[in-house]
Amino acid sequence: MSWRMREKLTYPITIFVFWGFFGVAVLFASYLVSFPAGVSAETATTTLTITICGNGIVESVETCDDITNLGSYASSIATRQCAPGCSAYGPYCGDSILQASFAESCDDGNNASGDFCSDVCVAEAVPPPEPQPSKPPGFSPGSGIAPTPTKVTIIGKAYPSSDVNVLKDGEVVGVVKADSKGDFLFSTTNVTPGVVTFSFWAQDQIGLRSIAFTMTFTVVPNAVTTVSGAYLPPTIDIDKRKMKRGEIVNIFGQTVPSVEVFTHVASEHEVIEKSESDTGGKWGIPFDTSVLEGDDFHTAKAMFEAIVSGNVVKSGFSQTVAFFVGERDIQPADFCGRSDINKDGRVSLVDFSILVFYWGSSNGDADINIDGKVGLTDFSIMLSCWTG
Repeated sequence: MSWRMREKLTYPITIFVFWGFFGVAVLFASYLVSFPAGVSAETATTTLTITICGNGIVESVETCDDITNLGSYASSIATRQCAPGCSAYGPYCGDSILQASFAESCDDGNNASGDFCSDVCVAEAVPPPEPQPSKPPGFSPGSGIAPTPTKVTIIGKAYPSSDVNVLKDGEVVGVVKADSKGDFLFSTTNVTPGVVTFSFWAQDQIGLRSIAFTMTFTVVPNAVTTVSGAYLPPTIDIDKRKMKRGEIVNIFGQTVPSVEVFTHVASEHEVIEKSESDTGGKWGIPFDTSVLEGDDFHTAKAMFEAIVSGNVVKSGFSQTVAFFVGERDIQPADFCGRSDINKDGRVSLVDFSILVFYWGSSNGDADINIDGKVGLTDFSIMLSCWTG
């Protein structure tokens, strides 16, 4: 079987958006990879949940949503206002917190009079007369109260203490640092309502770069659009690119701490190895190549599974790394096959673009001569195999 057939890969990431009941949007991001003949295709699917703060519906991670979400002080429990971001209520009489700055002299957690704290949180010696209900504040045209700004928030997982680079429509709009658990949060009001594409990537502690995770969705005006479940797949690399059959190749990388990592090695029959990342997110397996066919190229990729809020979540697949198992030297014909990086049967500008993207890295797809680094030698080989 030729290298070209065995290494046929599909690079695009496909995002499917479904609007379900109660206004919750769910995105399914699929990473598609084709395998050699005899091996069934695998699709890793990760679920993204979008909540809209400002649509009047309490969704997923939201505590409240009253459309305006101003979070202003309210004189009763019934008229309390949701705070911006929909994660909590603003201050109000009846929240059991003394709001002295709003003229409260007591707050016993209710709006009943006659219990030494009136229904408007003023200390009383004797039960006062029943007050008239107050009108809840809120936004209305001409009221002078500004509407909620249009905002996008992305909640996800990367690698512990890594810098997560965020792009909007292809341009960098921010860099946020993940915490020790790999969690990150990015928010911006620099966004126009309508269809928008966000991408993000990160580099792990040993310098391995992740894939670029891309998602396209609709931003709702005057509301907070929150995308949760944005999980970067593990980074991946190997300690050698060529080995004899039966030798051990170490496959390793970094991901979210303390999760299960599944490494898929493509051969005549796909081999899947399970490992677990440590508290720093590092993972690795010593892979025995005796189960693989000799004198042939093989690829490896990884994804993780974790328990989040009692639910099993999965990342998509990482990029692939390639290695050769066998005794023979790799011939120039093999290099031309490797120059066709996107496996469309041609060596063209698309392959060159992929090569430039991974320039200076050890990416297994773009490292045509398998010397551990994408550089000028790989570019020269690609030019010699150019078909246009």
